[in-house]
Amino acid sequence: MKTGQVKYQIVIILVLGVYIYYLVYRLRYTINPNALILSLSFFYADVHGFFSMALFSFQLWNPLERKAPPPIPDLSVDIYIPTYNEDISIIRKTILGCSEINYPHKTYILDDGNRPELAKKAAEWGCGYITRKERLHAKAGNLNHALQCTDGEFVVIFDTDCVPQPDFLDKTIGYFLDQKLAFVQTPHNYYNVDSFQFRVNMEKKKSWTEQNLFYRLIMPGRDYWNSAFFAGTAAIFRKKALQDVGGFATGSITEDFHTTINLYSHSWKGIYHNEVLSNELAAKDLKNYHVQQLRWAEGNLSMFFKCNPVFKKGLTIPQRICFFSTIFGWLFGFPKLIYLIMPILAVFLGLSPIRTFDFPFIWRCVFFLVVLVTGFEIVTRGYGKIFYCECFVTMNFFVVIKATFRSILGLFGLKSIFKVTGKGRDESVSIFSIMPQLVIGLFCFCGVAWGGLKLYYEISSGWIGNASIIFWNGVNGLLIFSVVEKITKPYYKRKDFRFIGAVPVRYSVEESTGSLDGFGVTRDINECGISLITFSPLPLDKKILLSLYLDKKILHCKASVLFTHQTDSMQGRMFMHGTKFEDVSAEEMDLINLYCFNTILPRFRYKFGKKSSGISRRFFKFSSQKYIRKHVRKKITLPVVVQSSDKTPLIVVTNDISMSGLSFTSYVPLESGAILTLKTITPFGTLDAEGEIRQAREIVAGHSYFIGVKFIKLFNHAENILLDITDGK
Repeated sequence: MKTGQVKYQIVIILVLGVYIYYLVYRLRYTINPNALILSLSFFYADVHGFFSMALFSFQLWNPLERKAPPPIPDLSVDIYIPTYNEDISIIRKTILGCSEINYPHKTYILDDGNRPELAKKAAEWGCGYITRKERLHAKAGNLNHALQCTDGEFVVIFDTDCVPQPDFLDKTIGYFLDQKLAFVQTPHNYYNVDSFQFRVNMEKKKSWTEQNLFYRLIMPGRDYWNSAFFAGTAAIFRKKALQDVGGFATGSITEDFHTTINLYSHSWKGIYHNEVLSNELAAKDLKNYHVQQLRWAEGNLSMFFKCNPVFKKGLTIPQRICFFSTIFGWLFGFPKLIYLIMPILAVFLGLSPIRTFDFPFIWRCVFFLVVLVTGFEIVTRGYGKIFYCECFVTMNFFVVIKATFRSILGLFGLKSIFKVTGKGRDESVSIFSIMPQLVIGLFCFCGVAWGGLKLYYEISSGWIGNASIIFWNGVNGLLIFSVVEKITKPYYKRKDFRFIGAVPVRYSVEESTGSLDGFGVTRDINECGISLITFSPLPLDKKILLSLYLDKKILHCKASVLFTHQTDSMQGRMFMHGTKFEDVSAEEMDLINLYCFNTILPRFRYKFGKKSSGISRRFFKFSSQKYIRKHVRKKITLPVVVQSSDKTPLIVVTNDISMSGLSFTSYVPLESGAILTLKTITPFGTLDAEGEIRQAREIVAGHSYFIGVKFIKLFNHAENILLDITDGK
C-alpha cells in the first residue's frame, strides 16, 4: 500500500468516527417525543447518510493504479456497436474512431432498428452489419444475437456515441494473459462539455462533471476488491466467459450490472483500467438525462429482487458489499426528500424534529457538518465537489424515488420498457419535470417568510430553534433555485458540439483594396465550423479562405463569417468570429473529427483535468512544494511560428506568455536546451525572439508535448510588445 493512500484512510476513519459520535448523541439527546414521527424520520435520514458514507469509504479504501501490460499479438477481436434509432451522423463518428484503432479487429454495427440506409452506410464504411427480426430483450438480446454471428475470441462493446482512441485495444488486450479474466472496463468520458452536467471554468482551466467521481475514483477503488463492473460500454470481454454464463443477462434493464454479478459468481474476474480510452455524448437536456437516470436506478434497484448480490452464491464478502453499495446508492431520494421538507413541516406545523435547539446541539451539528464536508473534499481528491454533488442529488431525488416504487411494482408483473437515452437532441425543460423541486422551493421561501414573522411577533418561543429552521429553509431554497437555474439556462446553444481547443489558422480574404491576410487561433472547432479569434475584423459578406494547421496536416477550405464580436481583452484588439465551413468534403470532415477526438480532446483533458480541492491542498500543504515564478504568466493563445536548427518550421499556439518566456504545445518532441527562433503574432505586432527550451515533457502519449521556453534574445520592439501583452486587460 502506498504511503500517500494512508493519509486518506486516516481521514476516512476520522470522518466515520465523528459520524458515529454524532449519531449516538442524536439518538440519546435529540429525539423529540412530542413530534416522534418527524423526529425519527429526521434521524433515519442521518443514519442512511452514515451507511452511505461507510459504503462509500469502503470502496475508496485503496484505489488501484494499474499500468497497461503489453498487448498480446494475434488475437481475434470483434467490435460491437449496438444501435436502435440513433442519428447516423453520430454512428459515423464511432465507426471513424474504430477504424483508427491500431490493433487488428473487425467492426460490426448491430442495428435493432433494421434500417436499410444504415446497412448501405455500413457497406460504404467497410464494417459488418447485423440485424434481427425480433427485438427481444433490447440491448442484451441484440448483443447475444451478435455473439452467435461472429467468431472473435474477444468482444468490445461501444455504444453508438462512444468514440474510441486509437490505442484502446493496445491498452486493454494485454490483461487477458490471465485466463480467468472475463472483462476489462475503462472509464466513461463525456466530451460535450456544453451539457448542463458539466461545470467549466475557462479562466482557471478547471472542469467538473457528475460522473467523474465514480469512473475516476470509485471504480478504481472497487477494482481493489475485485468488484469493478461492466458499465455498458467501453469494455472488452472474453467471449468464452460470456458463453459460460449464457451471454449478456436478460430480464433486466441494466444488463451490464446483472451480467457482472453473473460473471463474478462463476469465478470469473474483472479489471478496471483507469485511463480514458474513449469519449461519448452526455445527455444534453433534462428529459433525456432523467430517462437515463430512471433506467439506471430502476434497473439497479431491481437487482435486489432479481439477483441480490448479498445472497448470490460464488461472491466474496467484499464483492457483496460493493454490489450492495451500488443498489443502496440509488435510495438517496428518500433521505434527501426528508432533508428538504423537514424544515417546511417544522415551521408551518410548529413541531421540531429536535428536542431542543440549544447550544450543545448547534455546536455538535456544525462540527459534524464541517468534518463531513472537509473529509469528503479531501478523500475525493478533487473529483468530488460537495455543492455540485448536492445540486445533482436535489435534481434527481424524485426520479430515484419513482424508480424505487417501479422496481417494487415489478414484483407484481409491471414490466419496465427499455428506453434509449436520446443523444444529440435538444429539448426544452418542461415545467412538469421540475415540479417537485419548484413546489418544495416555493414552500422553503414561504417558510423563511413565515418563520421571520413568527420571530418578529414572538409567536413561538425559542428564537434559536426558530432561527435555525429559517436558516435551514433558506439554504434549501437557494439550493433548489441554483438547480433550477442551471437546468433551465444550459450552456449549449448549438445542435452540434464544438470541441474547445486552440488551432492556428491562416486566413485570406480578397478586398477591394487588396488581399487581407493574417493568422488567427480557434476557440472551438467541429466539422461544421470554428470560432476564430483574429486581431482585425473580418468582413461578413465575403468568403474567407482558411488554412487549418491540424498538426502535421493542413486543411484548406472556404468559410463564411456569420458574426463578429469585438472582445474587451488586449485593449480591444481581439475579434471573435463565428464561421461556417463551405463545401467541405466527407473526407475533410473525417479529418477534422479525428483531430478533435484524438488530439484536441486529450489536450483539453490535460489542461482542464482534475485538480485537488482547495481544502485538500491546504490540508496536505506540506506534501508538495510550490514553484513561484519571477514573472506572472499571461494565459493567452497566440499563433507562433517556431524554427529550430534541424527541423522544419512548426505552427503552434502559446499556452501562456510572460516577460521572460512562453510555453506552447508541440506535436513533435523537442529537446531541452535547444535554441528556437520564435515569431509570435500578437495584437500589438509580431514578436521576434530567440529562446532556449527549459522544459520539455510529453503530456499526451505520442503526439502532444509541453514546451517551456525562456527568452534569451529579443528583437526590434519585442520588449514593448511583451509589456502590452502582460498588461493588456
